Amino acid sequence: MNPIDRQGSGAKPRRSYDETYKRHAVELTMQRDRTVKAVAKELGLPAWQLYDWRKQYAPRATGLGPEPQTLEDAQKEVVRLRAEVVRMREREIVLKKSLGILSEAPESGMPRSRR
Repeated sequence: MNPIDRQGSGAKPRRSYDETYKRHAVELTMQRDRTVKAVAKELGLPAWQLYDWRKQYAPRATGLGPEPQTLEDAQKEVVRLRAEVVRMREREIVLKKSLGILSEAPESGMPRSRR
């Protein structure tokens, strides 16, 4: 039988973990040799808990550049990103058109190759 706590509900007391333990668990999940679920099972934690800790403590991507410090900097960044989106859409349209042209069958008037 399960021991009953003082309140009589039979529920296990909630465990709390310090930040060092959480960071170490996240480091274990960042290694490529084991999955998050495997690490969670080894530590006796639910997988969702480790995913939440990863959101909090995992290292952020550094290639994105610094965050804007002022509202003016943020607005400049928005303008720059919108211009980049326009360029990317134009590039996508050109690539789609070139793919269509290159994938067309040759016209009947074209000489056929002889083998």
